[in-house]
Amino acid sequence: MNKLKVKKVIIHRTGISFFTNEGKIKGTGTFELEFKIDEMNDVLKSLFVLDTSEKGYISSISYDAALETSQLLKSIMLNVPDTNSLSSLITQIKGAAIDLTIGSSEKVSGTIMGIEFVEKFVKEEKVLEKLLALLKDDGVITKIPFSEITSFKILSEDLQKDLKFFLDTVIAGKKKDSKKITINCEAGGQEGERTIIVSFIRESPVWKTSYRLIMSKQQALDQKCLLSGWSLVENTTNVDWEDIELSLVAGMPVSFIYDFYRPIYIQRHIIQPPRVLSAKPTEIEEGLEMDKFKEYKMEEAEAMPMRALEKAKQVARGGMPPPAPGGRMTASTVGFAADMDDETLMDKVKAQTSTQTKDLGELFEYNISNPVSIKRKHSALVPILTEEIKAKKILLYNKNEYDKNPNACIEVTNDSGLTLERGPATIIYDNNLAGEAIIPFLNKDDTRLLNYAVEQAVVITHETFSQNQDIHRISFGGAYCYEYYYTNSRTLYKIKNKTNEDKELYLDHPKQYGYKILESPTEPEETPNFWRFKLTLKPKDAVKFEIKERKEDYSSYYLYNYTKEDLLKRVAFYVRQKFINQELEAQLKEIGELIGRKNDLNTKKSKLEDEKYQMTEEQARLRENISVLGNTSQENTLKEKYIKKLSIQEERFETISQEIKDLEKELITLDKEIEEKIEKLKV
Repeated sequence: MNKLKVKKVIIHRTGISFFTNEGKIKGTGTFELEFKIDEMNDVLKSLFVLDTSEKGYISSISYDAALETSQLLKSIMLNVPDTNSLSSLITQIKGAAIDLTIGSSEKVSGTIMGIEFVEKFVKEEKVLEKLLALLKDDGVITKIPFSEITSFKILSEDLQKDLKFFLDTVIAGKKKDSKKITINCEAGGQEGERTIIVSFIRESPVWKTSYRLIMSKQQALDQKCLLSGWSLVENTTNVDWEDIELSLVAGMPVSFIYDFYRPIYIQRHIIQPPRVLSAKPTEIEEGLEMDKFKEYKMEEAEAMPMRALEKAKQVARGGMPPPAPGGRMTASTVGFAADMDDETLMDKVKAQTSTQTKDLGELFEYNISNPVSIKRKHSALVPILTEEIKAKKILLYNKNEYDKNPNACIEVTNDSGLTLERGPATIIYDNNLAGEAIIPFLNKDDTRLLNYAVEQAVVITHETFSQNQDIHRISFGGAYCYEYYYTNSRTLYKIKNKTNEDKELYLDHPKQYGYKILESPTEPEETPNFWRFKLTLKPKDAVKFEIKERKEDYSSYYLYNYTKEDLLKRVAFYVRQKFINQELEAQLKEIGELIGRKNDLNTKKSKLEDEKYQMTEEQARLRENISVLGNTSQENTLKEKYIKKLSIQEERFETISQEIKDLEKELITLDKEIEEKIEKLKV
């Protein structure tokens, strides 16, 4: 069996790797690859084999079927058990022609008849001897003790193949999670050594990136830092990677598993149970009412960065020798980069990084220049980039994250010319650990804020006040009147810098639906969910930063719900506020008169309906009284009285019913007239 060696591995961020293997072969032969069952789908859909010679070729590629061992063995009649294997095999191949070797040299040929057992005494102890019954080629039947048989050969090729298939299948079944692919190579008349190239994709762990952001005090003033990127690569295969070419591809190419190797089952969704965070401790708030806060002024904010930069440069250079020729700063540091200035550190870190990059359009590739060796089931950290990029230290306050302290952040700009994958970053400032952050996916020239700590020496409180203003305009839609007014919101931030340094603060003020910035000390930048204000804080200073916002709200009123008096009062108010002109005033007054008329008719109708209802009850009572009266003279007189009253009420009942019908007709006409006039309203 010839061997294939891993020559190149290209690892993608989508959980697959592209392998290129190479092997040498003379004449006809085979190469064998072994994969996990779960990898077979990817391998079979992508496998590519090439014989680089002119005459040699690949005759076929065979692989283990996706069947259980028991199912595979059903295709043959042989079954060799773990015990008494030879006896069991001979019994199953009765009638097969064989060649026997007895002792050291005697050869016997014949046909198997079966096995016999004979009892015999050995040193007064009864034992059971096993004998092979054989029909020899000369027609003589003989019995040969098993103990004397040195070897025997089955002459039938079919039986030989079945036995070999049985044994191969059994041994393959011992590795339940693996399948073999066999590449059959034909020489094609080629006598010399040939090179075979085999490539495929297989599932693999994604390569993970981690970064080190290293910044000295001088680099902080120059607004730059050293970015060192490393990749964690894992060799989960069963083959050692020895001096391979390694490439790491960033991006999101389409990748999928096409499941045709194994039986297909419907996948169900996995629903994770909810996770509840534990309660966190709270702290007693610091009393800031005693501090005197002054208004933050925009002109101070504009002048501050230059003064802060000059002062910081003086502090950084204080007690240090002047810059050496060529611009290098000498630093007296200990620990992480002892006795190294920024340029020396940059040179040393860059020397250990040997990577070539390639922009592939949708993808970006890091080609590791030096050969890489990783043992099977081992991992390695590989340096992939060392660049100096733009960076500056800032504070970022978001009241939804930390109520009273801002985040310490580094604002980085990816001017490295490379695409950066998402990964954790360790922040090292002035030779000390400053914190950790997550670098998101960064295209070229992207700028992002990386928060790595909480600045507890800068304290911020906030208060919000809201107030509704008077109506400033009206409109009509359908039978509704809309009165518009402004809601003013005022947010006051009180900021105290307890440190001895100038601080640049980004204040993220949450956007509120419908609100617009009315007034603020500085103009904000806009993010999807925040207004971002940029401030500069003096040492040991306390300032107030006030943001005024406004949105337009409205109240709606249904005109039919107004009485005539109420509507005319609203009209008079609209006239005083000059919301409507004389024409609209006349229209509204006319509608008011009609609504007043409608309300009067409804009132009259309600009174008639009440009278009709009471009359109906009275008539029912009179009829009940009449039904219980007898025929005496006194009862007859009373009965006549009731009947006369009923007659009068019946006439009135009919009159009321007619009046109600007339009112209903008039109301319908009136409603139609009001609707027509409302539709003509325009503001």
